[in-house]
This record gives sequence, structure tokens and C-alpha cells, in this order.
Amino acid sequence: MKHNTNDIEVELQNIKDKLSQSLNKHSLELEFTKKANLLYEKNLIAFKKYLPEIYEKFVNFLPKGEFELFIEDNGDANIVDYATKVPMYSKTPAKQVNSQVSNALESPIFSKISYDYLEKMENKYDFLHVELLKKAGKVYSKAQKELTENRVIDGKVPSVVIFGIGLGYHLENILKNVPSTYINLFEPEEDYFYASLFTFDWSNYLECINEAGSFLYISIGVSEDEIYQNLHSRAQDQGPFTISNSWFFQHYPSQSIDNIIYKLRDNFHEFFMGWGFIDDAFMSLAHSCENVNRRIPFCHAHSSIVNNYKHFPVLVVANGPSLDSELDLLKSIREKVIIVSCNSASTALINNGIIPDFHAALERSRATYDFLKAFLPESARKQMALLTVNVMHQDVAELFSWVGAGLKGREAGTSLHQVSEILEGKTASATLPFCNPLVGNMALSHVVTLGFKNIYLFGVDNGYVDPSHHHSKSSMYYNREGDTVYQPLQIGSKMLISGNFGQDVIADHFLYSGKVQMERLLKTERAKGVYCYNCSGGAKIEGTLSLRSSDLIIENQNVSKHDVVEYVKNSLFYIPDEDFKIEKHLDFEGFEKLCDTLIDILSEPVNSRTEAYEQVIKQVHLLTSLKETQFSHHYMVLEGEALYLSSIIINMLFNYGSSQSILPYYQELKAVWCDFLASAPDLYRENWNKSSDHIFEV
Repeated sequence: MKHNTNDIEVELQNIKDKLSQSLNKHSLELEFTKKANLLYEKNLIAFKKYLPEIYEKFVNFLPKGEFELFIEDNGDANIVDYATKVPMYSKTPAKQVNSQVSNALESPIFSKISYDYLEKMENKYDFLHVELLKKAGKVYSKAQKELTENRVIDGKVPSVVIFGIGLGYHLENILKNVPSTYINLFEPEEDYFYASLFTFDWSNYLECINEAGSFLYISIGVSEDEIYQNLHSRAQDQGPFTISNSWFFQHYPSQSIDNIIYKLRDNFHEFFMGWGFIDDAFMSLAHSCENVNRRIPFCHAHSSIVNNYKHFPVLVVANGPSLDSELDLLKSIREKVIIVSCNSASTALINNGIIPDFHAALERSRATYDFLKAFLPESARKQMALLTVNVMHQDVAELFSWVGAGLKGREAGTSLHQVSEILEGKTASATLPFCNPLVGNMALSHVVTLGFKNIYLFGVDNGYVDPSHHHSKSSMYYNREGDTVYQPLQIGSKMLISGNFGQDVIADHFLYSGKVQMERLLKTERAKGVYCYNCSGGAKIEGTLSLRSSDLIIENQNVSKHDVVEYVKNSLFYIPDEDFKIEKHLDFEGFEKLCDTLIDILSEPVNSRTEAYEQVIKQVHLLTSLKETQFSHHYMVLEGEALYLSSIIINMLFNYGSSQSILPYYQELKAVWCDFLASAPDLYRENWNKSSDHIFEV
């Protein structure tokens, strides 16, 4: 058999080419291995310096068995995607990613929320807060109408949110082209981040962020819920501009990343809620001071409470619609358990011959006093004790046989109380964790804080199945014919959430937040060893055990519930010393100096959008620096207004006009805030002791 000479030469050349490629690939792999190992060590040292928790996690990390990091023919590293089983990148990863980033910069995706509704807000209670927002909203709407929408990146942005780290090819490019104060990196797969330690110069990246004074948040291998909760907590502590007005970038397709994006999108409203306002802060101070002066009992929350009857069963009963089917059961077991009833639920229980042991009330306004006096008979109230918080209107306590309060977190009155304890050489009391936004949240927090371990939830629905059956029909919301008399308050749009026993439940954002707060409470160290049984026919609550009431067994106890209730009152609460007067530490002069300093910062000239943004952030950082100091109550007085106004200002800065055309509107909106700051010291002196006078109209 004869072979064509040309064919043989071609075949030999192919073999030589393949051999050459193989040798070249081997050489590239050796070179990559050498550089990658040095880079890995360098990166670990950097993380040990800047983010030691990441160093500890990855210094001895072992990836999964299917982990496959390899080299392309051009020397770029690539990795096999676990989900698709194919390489994450093309044959030229760096080139591909540079193109991806360029496209994202040309067509940026921003998170946005509009404040154009503010100038139309009603102010029927003459709140200082609402009046301030109306003035700010007027300037905001003016900018919105007169300027075009901003769709470009032309300087520093408040926040960058990057979904997916992969091998890190995109990070340096984004850092260079999108400077920002808050950088958020999410990588659901730990192995990919581990691989990036060999492929990306994290050491230089971290150093650049540090030199720029930016803040870096990295979430690696954590659940979508945990990522969301971390973002939400940061927004509450530092302001929503840590995540709002963000430039979004998704590096690679992933179901986990999609889940994070969906959760952020569906719950984005939560980042702009919950800071309180100055009118609330003044009520908080007034009520807190007066409750201390009246020497009501306070919970021993400054240390780990030892409860001698911790296993005694406690029922937290709220006024959800599922309560109606449980009233007969509650009547049959009421002598074997402690019943903590959540505000309007007491009307349903009393109407069915059940006197709760504790009534739980949270709302601070005078309306609570009017409501309780109108709807709870005195004969029943005098048989009940009250569980509440330090910011409750002081007159409410006189309606009950006994009252016990805990410190409510994120309150001016609470900060003043704790500061006063420290300045007078006492141990600062801890707050009731996650006791907002519903009364059920506070009741559950009280029970957990008091050290009880067997807790049962009834009527804690956090939603409803039938819109016409939104509360127990035995309660004050309905008349004897079952018709609605009082419409429930709805905050936010409606949503469907998973039910405790399978059927979906309708909730608004307020009710959903209550459910989430219960879940957060049950994850705390304070809730360690707690068995919380959810017998309610409403929303599913993570951390509870679903239990149908038909399967409930309450055994006879070796102690009477009367003795346990008396033990709680006499041993788990204390009465403040007679000379403990927290108003001594209000410090009017210090508050005036703070307001003057904030105005001074905002009075400095600015010449661009970026400079204006940095000015706003500077005054916010000064204010937040007081949170853990003896001036924390000053921070709490201004917190709501400062975070709301700063969010509105930053939103307007980046949503409308160019870097120059937005500046006149910035100056006008900033003047609204500075005028308020100038008046705040006098408002503080005049209003710190004014209690709520909002009545409940029956």
C-alpha cells in the first residue's frame, strides 16, 4: 500500500502542531500553577488583614470532588460550572468578561425608587416629620419634572451590587470604572470564590478599596434569606443608600443568584421603612422618663435570666382569624397554661369567658389608653397584668393590676435609659430583641427574654385566607352579627406567603415583616433551647414547629399557674431606684452642638454630583458614629429625619439631570434639611417631655 508523500507530511505537521500545543499548554499550566500558588498566599495574607473571617474559612478549605480549574490555550484560567457541567467562560475568558463589563456600563441597570408622592402627604396630626418630608418632596418633584432621567454613570455611585464572583475577572474593571462607597459582592458557591484566590489579585483589590475609603461586603456560600437579612440590617443601621441607587451587575447565570435578585426585587420596599421620626422620638423620651419616674417594674434583661419555671407552658395569643376555632380549647386548658394576649385578642378572649394572665400592648400613643378603657372591662383588666415597653404612654399602666416593661430597641427613650444607667454606674439593661412591628412580636420577645422554653402560638396568623375574616370574629373588629366594624390597617401591597398548614395566606408587608421578625428572634442566642409550637392557621414561621391544636397535649404541672405568674412579677422584674432620673442626661447643649456641626458640614461648597454625594455621606457618618456613645439618644432623636432626608437627597442626585444640572436642586433640598437642623435644638428643649395626645375614637 502506497502513501501520498504530501499526506504524510501534512499528518506529520499535524502531529508536530499538536505536540507543540501540548508542550505549550503544559508550559502554561506550570507557569500558571507557580503564579497561582503565590497569588493564593498573597491573597490569604490580605484577607487575614482586612477580612479575617474569610481568611479563617478558606485557609484550609477543600473544594468539592467535581472542582475543575483548568487553563485555556491562551493561558487564561477557566472553571467548570457545577450547574451546567460546562466551562463558565469561553476560550478567551478575560476578553469575554471585558466585553461583558463594557456592555453593562453602556446600558447600566440601576435600582430606583421615586419620592414624588411626598409633597402630597396628609399631615392631620401636625407631625414635624411629615411637614419636613412634604417640603423635601416638593423640591424632589420639581427636579423630577424639570430634569431628564439620569441613565449614565458619570462619577461615583452610592452602591455597586455584583452578583457572582466566579474567577474575579470583572472585579478590577468594575472597581476602576464604577467608583462607589458601598461594594456588595454575592457568591453563592464557595468553590468559585476559592478558585478566585488563585486567579484574581484580591490583595490589590482590597488595598484599593481601603485607600478609597469605601466599604466592602462579601457574602459567600450563604442562603438567599441570610443575604437579604444582612442587607436589610445594614439598611436599618446605616441607611438605605447602602443598597439603594445601586448599579447592578450579574456575572454568570445561576438559580441561586436569580433567587437573590427576586428576593431583593420583591422586598425592596423594606429597605425604606422603620427608622421612626422625630415626633415619635420625643414621645419616646417623654414616656420613658415618666415611666421611670413612676417606678414601674422593668425586665431583668441586662443579664441571662434564670427562670425557675422555664418549662411551664406559655401561650402567646394574637387576634388572627384562626383564633375563632381555638377558643373552646383555650377555655379548657386555661388553668394549665399562662396566657399572654396580644392587644385586641383580649377582647375576643374576654368575650368568651377567658381572662388572660398578661395583656401585651405595644403602641405608644394615648390611643392605647382610650382603646383599653373602652373595650376591656375594668373588672377584667384588674385581673390581668400588663406586659409592655418603656415607651408606652405612662397612663396605660394604671389600667391594670400590675405592669412590667422591657426596653424597646432603636428608641431615643431606650438609649437615654441605657446611657443614664452607665453614667450612674449601673449595668446597662439589654433591649427586647425583635419586638417590632406587631404586638405579637413584642409578646413573643418578652416570653423568650423571660426564659420560658415551651411556647405555643395561637391566632398568630400574620395574615389571613379570607379577606372578610381578617381577625377573630369574637373581637372588637366585628359586631354580634359578624359584620366588620373596624377595618384593619393595611400597610404595603398584598402578597401570598406559605401557610403553617399548607394553604397560602394573604399578607401585607406589615404582617410579613412581623413574621420575619419572629423568625429572626427564634434564631438568637436568647432563644436557645426554646420549643416554639405554631398552632395558628396563618403564615408559616421558620423556627417554629407546626402543631395542630387537636394534637396538643398539655400535661398537669407540679406548680400552679398563679404561683408562676407571681414569680414572674416578683423575681423577673425590678423597680428602678427612687433617685434614678434619666432626664438628667438629656444634654441639650450637646444636641445643639451636634446640629451645628452637621450644618457646618453641609455648608461647604460642592461642584459636582460626586462632591454633593460625599458631603451627604460625611454628615451621615458623623451622626451614626454616635450610636454607641453617651450621645446615642441624640442620634436616635435625629436618626429618622437624617436617614429619610439623606435618602431623598441621594436619590434625587443620582436619578435626575447631569452632574452639573442637578446641583441647584441639591442646594435647595439641602437647605430644607439645614433649616430643620437649625430649629431642632429648640424643638428638643420644647418637646422632650410632651406625651402623646392622640386619641382613639370609639
